[in-house]
Amino acid sequence: MLTITKEQTRTQQHKILFFDRENHVSPETINLLMGTFTEGSILRQTTITSDNLGTCEYLFYFVDGYDRKSVQSLEELLESSTNLTSEKKLPIILVHRNCSEKDLFHYLAFPISGIVTLSYLESHFTQVIQILKQKGVFLEPTFHRELVHEIERKKMKDKPIKKLVLNRNLVASVLSQNEQDVLQFILDGHNNRRIAELLYLAPSTVSTIISHLLKKMQANDRTDAMVTAIRKGWVEAHR
Repeated sequence: MLTITKEQTRTQQHKILFFDRENHVSPETINLLMGTFTEGSILRQTTITSDNLGTCEYLFYFVDGYDRKSVQSLEELLESSTNLTSEKKLPIILVHRNCSEKDLFHYLAFPISGIVTLSYLESHFTQVIQILKQKGVFLEPTFHRELVHEIERKKMKDKPIKKLVLNRNLVASVLSQNEQDVLQFILDGHNNRRIAELLYLAPSTVSTIISHLLKKMQANDRTDAMVTAIRKGWVEAHR
C-alpha cells in the first residue's frame, strides 16, 4: 500500500519526480536525464512523501503492467496528489519498459497525463517535458498510433459484418484457384448447386472440389471449413 508521510524538514524543490518502486531506473539514467534537464532537478523515490508531491511539477510513475498492485498504487497516488495539490492538477505520466499496448490501454481510464517507454524517455526527455508544458499531455508516437488503431477497431466491431472475404494472397500456395473460388462461395453462404451455377461447373465437379478442399483444410464439413479458415486468419471481415 502506498504510504504518504509528512516530513518535518522541507527538502529542496524538485520539479521532476520519478516514483520508481522497483528501481527500474539506474543512477546512470538519472544522471543522463539530469544532464539534459536544466530547468530544475530530478529526484527518484521508491516511496512518496507529501513534501515531494507538493513541490514537484511532473511525476513519472513506473509500471510493469496492468495488475492489481500497480492500479491500487496509482489510485492512491492520484488521490493523494489531488489532496496535496488541489490548486493545480499534478501531471502524472506512466513510464514502462515493455508493457503491451493492450495492458496500457486500461490506464487511459485514469486521469493521467501521458504514457511513454523508458527507452523513449531516455532519448527524448527534454522534448517530452516541453510538450507537457505546452499541451499538458504526452503520448509516445508509437502508442498514439496503436491507440488510433484500437479506437478504429472498436468502432468497426460495432458495425455488422457485410461480407467475409478470403485473402487469396495467404492461401495461394495452399489452395488451387477452384478451391479458393469454392471456399469464397461457401463463405458467402451458397450451396453446392448455386456454386456450380456461378462457376459454370457440374455439381459433381463442385462436390469433388469441396472434398479436396476439406481434406487440405482437415475440416469435417463446410461449416468446419469456414471456422478453420477464420481461425487460420485467411478471412477478412468487411463491414
